Amino acid sequence: MRVLFVYTEINVKFGTYGFQHGIAAISAYLKSYGYDGISFCYIRSCYDIGLFRKALLRFKPDIVGFYVTDEQLRFIEELILEVKEKEIFTICGGPYAILNPRIIYKIPRLDAVCIGEGESPMLEFVKVIEKNENPKYINGLWIRNGREIIENPAQPFLDKLDELPFCDRELFANSKLRDRVGLTQISYKNSFRIGRGCPFQCGFCSNKQLGLAQPGSYVRFRSVDNVIKEMEYAVKKYSPLEIYLQDDTFTLNKDFIEEFCGQYSRRVGLPFEFFAHIHLDVIKILEKLKKAGGRRVSFGIESGNESLRSQMLKKRFSNQDVIRIFRETKKMGYQTEAFVMAGLPDETPQSFDDTVGLLRDIQPDLYSLSIYFPFKGTDLYNYSVLKGYLQSDFAIAKNFVSRRDTILKMPLFSRNEILSVVRSFGSKIYKGRSFKKAVLFRIYESRFGDRLLKLGFFCKRLLRRWIIGNKNNIPL
Repeated sequence: MRVLFVYTEINVKFGTYGFQHGIAAISAYLKSYGYDGISFCYIRSCYDIGLFRKALLRFKPDIVGFYVTDEQLRFIEELILEVKEKEIFTICGGPYAILNPRIIYKIPRLDAVCIGEGESPMLEFVKVIEKNENPKYINGLWIRNGREIIENPAQPFLDKLDELPFCDRELFANSKLRDRVGLTQISYKNSFRIGRGCPFQCGFCSNKQLGLAQPGSYVRFRSVDNVIKEMEYAVKKYSPLEIYLQDDTFTLNKDFIEEFCGQYSRRVGLPFEFFAHIHLDVIKILEKLKKAGGRRVSFGIESGNESLRSQMLKKRFSNQDVIRIFRETKKMGYQTEAFVMAGLPDETPQSFDDTVGLLRDIQPDLYSLSIYFPFKGTDLYNYSVLKGYLQSDFAIAKNFVSRRDTILKMPLFSRNEILSVVRSFGSKIYKGRSFKKAVLFRIYESRFGDRLLKLGFFCKRLLRRWIIGNKNNIPL
């Protein structure tokens, strides 16, 4: 039984990663049951259907699994149609597929859609296909059965995460990825998750809806010992320079943090970076994590306009909270990063100025600015349709660049205005504070920034070191 997983990051500016936890988790799960015939096709930067055709010819899969997001759907649809052999089964998973399983009605060549966590349904699917049986009654999957679609119910969320095998990093490390992105990330900055799910109800995020997609508890944590053991294994095998804790919920479980800090420095000892939420209790948590090896902490601020952030995004903290926490975090010696967005529904150039002003106040070492994208099924997507900013059946152009363009049509914040404020964002934040940051972020945010970043791929870390400094003498 041969399974080919397909992951695309096409037209994603400043954000391709080359490693996907969901695929790595499912691959590891299948291998733990003896299914070792698994391969991987990764397409990034530009749409190159030739890479997929070569993977099909070379690997000759029985099943092709596609990871689908809203921005990548237009490419995935074409890739699915490239699977000409009727005996090859096609299946989609990922956040878009879970929340919008009816895509199976729109893509005639699509055989199945996974409507939740993929480990158990995918294993059952592989077993049934291997036996040449009909997979039509597998819970967790919608299945094409001739001319009908069988909408099976979802399986419960997995509740014993420690029983799952460690993510299959080898799938990515052994793949011939363009620009060696996956291998670079694995050998430089290993990524880990301590749990699954998120308790917050952010209007722009799909977590709220994903938590309702299956029975059971959505927010779950692994044990500290299980997480540390995975880190020890990965460090021994790939020798990364640092650890990246990818969970949005990392700092929420105080018991986990207490035990983690006691074990991490002794058993792993590498510098690490992580996400944290803006709340006053986080300062004490950050102090503990700094002693354990914390190097960089990222916060999701999203907007500097308090009304927009509270009412639209459902993130309820004040700008004074942000200022205080960034001040204290810098005192501890952390490198700080702020995540913000532009082009939010009901945003105006004037309200976006509040975001500029807040970041001028906190002066983060780094920032990540994305143009808002409406994920189908989320509260903010529904609001955008209701307000007429978006058609419910909208189509994304092939040349649309995710995170650097908008599909909303707002009378008080036009596309050209949104693109303009994004391009001048970095220079406005650092003007008069840091000349080199103001100049380089202006170039970084320009329409030519992506090309320049590719040209400077091998000196990117040196540039980053020069721009933001290196407080702890850690490779950047």
